[in-house]
Amino acid sequence: MDPTGGATATVVGALNSWSLDLSRERADATCFGDLNKVSVQGLPEYEGELGGIWDETESGVLFDAALGDVAVLLKLIPSTLAPTFLFTGLAYLDAGIEVSHDGAIEVSGSFAGAGPWTREPVIP
Repeated sequence: MDPTGGATATVVGALNSWSLDLSRERADATCFGDLNKVSVQGLPEYEGELGGIWDETESGVLFDAALGDVAVLLKLIPSTLAPTFLFTGLAYLDAGIEVSHDGAIEVSGSFAGAGPWTREPVIP
């Protein structure tokens, strides 16, 4: 993540999970005489969730981004074994924290696209 929205992302070590939803809206385009319902597809939403464990040296980045007004740059890499396959783009962040007497302190967040997103590498 680059909390300034720039191009230099660094690892947020306290995070240990993420999800990405690429669902699209579909509008009904059915006309008289069509043999079935017809839809047109909209743009992908690019939104998701982040999760991790509280680390006082790392977790502040997540909360600062959530409380700020700047869209952060996210680079979401599914596997360190294939670090060049990733999804990247600008996003607005929300954050939360859950504290329990019998477990690790957990941090969480959600994000929504705030600009163009890409998938690398682009496979034709």
